[in-house]
Amino acid sequence: MLRSLNIRNFAIIDESGIEFESGFTAITGETGAGKSILLNALKLILGAKARSDLIRQGADKLRVEAVFNLPSSPALRELLGGLELDVEDELTLERELTSAGKNRARVNGTLVTLADLEAIGRHLVDLHGQHEQQGLLDTATHGAYLDGSAGLSEEATAYTRLYSAFRSSESALRQAEEDAGRLREQIEFLQFQFKELDKAGLREGEEEKLEGELKMLSGLEKVVAGQQACLEALEGQTGALGALGRLERELQNLAKHLPGVSTHSTSSGQARSTTGRGGIDEAREILSQLRDELRHLNIPASADPVRIDALNARLALFQKLRTKYKTNLAGLIGLRDRRKEEISRVENAEVETASLNDQRDAALAAAKKAAKALSDKRHAAAKKFDAEVNKRLAQLGMEGSRFETRFQLVEGEGLGTFGLDRIEFFLAANAGEPTRSLKQSASGGEISRVMLAIKGALAQGDPRPVLVFDELDTGIGGTTALRIGEALVELAKHHQLLVITHLHQVAAQASHQHRVVKTMEGGRTVTNVLPLKEKDRAAELARMMGDEGSDAALRHAKELLRKGG
Repeated sequence: MLRSLNIRNFAIIDESGIEFESGFTAITGETGAGKSILLNALKLILGAKARSDLIRQGADKLRVEAVFNLPSSPALRELLGGLELDVEDELTLERELTSAGKNRARVNGTLVTLADLEAIGRHLVDLHGQHEQQGLLDTATHGAYLDGSAGLSEEATAYTRLYSAFRSSESALRQAEEDAGRLREQIEFLQFQFKELDKAGLREGEEEKLEGELKMLSGLEKVVAGQQACLEALEGQTGALGALGRLERELQNLAKHLPGVSTHSTSSGQARSTTGRGGIDEAREILSQLRDELRHLNIPASADPVRIDALNARLALFQKLRTKYKTNLAGLIGLRDRRKEEISRVENAEVETASLNDQRDAALAAAKKAAKALSDKRHAAAKKFDAEVNKRLAQLGMEGSRFETRFQLVEGEGLGTFGLDRIEFFLAANAGEPTRSLKQSASGGEISRVMLAIKGALAQGDPRPVLVFDELDTGIGGTTALRIGEALVELAKHHQLLVITHLHQVAAQASHQHRVVKTMEGGRTVTNVLPLKEKDRAAELARMMGDEGSDAALRHAKELLRKGG
């Protein structure tokens, strides 16, 4: 159940803390007092979209917090476990919205996404406003109501997964057939391109390597001259190796006349022991290695014209292919490999499509089997569901009405997202009238009663602990209002009810009552939600009757409370 709702800086609510109890709670107040704000605050904590203009004027953020007792719902516990939320017996949902538009949501102090908050909220509260009642006119919702009454929701979800798998396999088969058909139409073109690119024998990095070789051969005289110049600089009469020898001899002479100077100075300039290997030796080794590398460079004695022509022809081929296919060498190689794969797919298309067709048929058979079992259970459940709804409609003042669930087979493959059948509710609002689709036959007040009758039929099977009703009593009054209240009392045996109402006949039957009051404080409008005691409730009911100052209205209100409506 919802234990408390704390609201701060929401629209014209400055700060309000509301404690709730189990059973049926009526929320009343003057038109425009802020009852809808209370409802919107609850929607906000359940993950609804929010706008920064909801923040109270002058505040930088709004905050809503709701505390729930954790219901015994395996699905909710599984969801909380998947989100790694540490929950024992209590759930605290928090929502903040800043004037900069930043949203923050927490569950038991842990940050969560708004999607996660909404998913959790769906397991806690079933909220019915005027929009939700109008949603009953959408035939897409009717099957879910029937499944809820019969405890078939999990089986319906399992079927949906099978149907989704069938549609995915069907899509994969269709795509494979389309791809194969398209490729078959282009097979000659694909083969031509592959043969041309494959014949070229393209290899990654080859172009750069050939260009380097051609550049070397084209400037061979300069390369040979450069090699000789480098060797001369190392080995010649004034070369580096000879200079090192002279330097070593001069150091030895210096050491004879200047004690403490080593003949093996290190390359870092520090003296080292004469038994060590000095900087001169290291330099000589490096230069000698360089000389050997220069001597063994793979330089041909002369530029072979045949090789140069071959290199030019090969590079010209690369240029031709690059221009033709508008890509570089890596792109050409990638295109060649794709064409090879596409040709292979055409050649293996029959095997691939046969396999996908088998998968599709298996998925269809599994979905049809599940749909048939589900349809049989739905047809059986519909009789019990219709009888229960009709009984409750009679209790709600629609004695001559007739509610009926109808099934229509899905065309085509015989399957739809919901199964073998399309399910739709029909209603004859008055005795002697033919049944027509709900959206054609029900007025606003009748839709409210149909919704309440359906909710009553679902009561024991609905795992959500909190039901919220707004605008449920629109367009009704008198004896019908009394019966609406009685139905809510019955429903409150299975759920905590929060009912926003303007009818005294409904409010009088509630176990608890809160009044939404709008006042002026410091020149600003402020809304508060006040729990009412017995005396206060009688006064509020008299106000709702439109005769707040009348002793007779007050006596009537007390009598209503004594009788429970």
